[in-house]
Amino acid sequence: MGLFSFFRSEGHWVRSTHFFGSDTFECSVCGREFKSASPECPRCGSKMRGTIDAWEARMRREALEEDLDEYEGIEDADY
Repeated sequence: MGLFSFFRSEGHWVRSTHFFGSDTFECSVCGREFKSASPECPRCGSKMRGTIDAWEARMRREALEEDLDEYEGIEDADY
């Protein structure tokens, strides 16, 4: 948390659904998990733009990795 609010970054909550417990929300900036989603992260102070599911975040990450691999000319090994 800084002295000036315009230095804060923006992120989103990553919702993890659990079978026998309540959902947890992970900050995309600092990685800390909380029980509820607030307008800003209590730990790092980042303003949150919204909530996405953990599955959706994983698919975004994999798509980005594939794009970077194509750009760098790296092929994944098929085992």
